[in-house]
Amino acid sequence: MVAAVVVALRAPEPPPMPPRLRALGMAVVGTAAGASVDVAVLRTVAREPVAVVGGVVATLLVSMLIGQLLRLSRHVDGTTAVFASIAGGASGVALAAREYGADDAIVISVQYLRVVLVLISVPLVAPLLGDAGGSGGAAAPPGAAADPWSALLYTACSVVGGLVLARLVPISAAPIIGTLLASSALSLSGLFADARVPAAVVAVGFTIVGANVGLSLTLDRLRKLVRLFPLALAQVVLSVGACAVVGVLFADAVGISRIDGYLATTPGGLPAVVAVAVDSGDAIGLILTMQFVRVFVALALAPAIGAVLRRRGCGTAS
Repeated sequence: MVAAVVVALRAPEPPPMPPRLRALGMAVVGTAAGASVDVAVLRTVAREPVAVVGGVVATLLVSMLIGQLLRLSRHVDGTTAVFASIAGGASGVALAAREYGADDAIVISVQYLRVVLVLISVPLVAPLLGDAGGSGGAAAPPGAAADPWSALLYTACSVVGGLVLARLVPISAAPIIGTLLASSALSLSGLFADARVPAAVVAVGFTIVGANVGLSLTLDRLRKLVRLFPLALAQVVLSVGACAVVGVLFADAVGISRIDGYLATTPGGLPAVVAVAVDSGDAIGLILTMQFVRVFVALALAPAIGAVLRRRGCGTAS
C-alpha cells in the first residue's frame, strides 16, 4: 500500500488496478474467509443458533450504527460511513466499497484502525473480565496439519470455482461472494487434506488489496484522512466499547463467562482473540465460530448493503 501511495503521489496520472488483477485479489480474500468454515463451525451454529446469529447480528448492527458518527465530517457520506464501520472482513469490504460509491481509502483506513485497536485492547481488557478457567492446551482449529500441495489445490479450485460463479451474479463484488461459497463448500466436502489458503497466496491477495487502495490515495485524499483521524478514532473506540457491552449481555444470556462473551463479539482482531481464547477462554468453539460467521456474513452482505444504498441515492461527500 505504501509503495502504491508513492506511485499515486508521484505519477501525474496513477495507473488504475487492472480489473482482472483486482478480481483475483477479491477471490483470494473470499477464499481465505471461506476456508474458515468447517464441520465444527456448522455444529456450533446448529447447537446454538439463536446465540450465534443474535450475537453476530448485534455486533454488526451496533458497529454500523455507531459508524454513522463519521458523517459528522463533510468528507464522509452515508455509503462510506457504512462500509467503514462494517465489523469484519476489512480487506474484502474495502475492495467492494469503491464499486458502490464509497471512498475506499477512508473505508480501509477506518477498518484497519479498528483492527489495530482491537488487537491492542483484547489482551488488556480480557483479564479485567476474569479468567474463565480454560486450558492453555486447547487444540488448534481444524486444518492445522500442513499439506502444501493439498492446500494449493484447494485454493486453485476455490478461486476458479468462485470466479466461475461470479460470472452468474451481475454485481461487481461477485468474486468475493463466489469464492466464499466455493471455498466453504469445498472446505466442508472433506475432499482436501488441507483446506486452507497458503500464507504466500494470502500475502499476494493482501498485496493486491493494498496496491488497489494505495493507488487511490491522492494528496487530496491523504489530507482528508488526516483531518478525519480524531473523529475516526472516537468512532472506533465507541464501537469497540459497545461491542464489549453486547458481549457481556450475550454471555449473561447464554450462561458463559463474560470473557468468552467479550471475545466472541469483538469487531475484529481475530489473531489476538484466538491467542487469548486458547489461553483463558472456556468456550473456544463458540468464540471462533462467532468470529468466523461474522466475517463471512460481513463479506456476504457488503455488496447487498452497497446496492441498497446506491438505490437510495446516498450522496457523495465533498
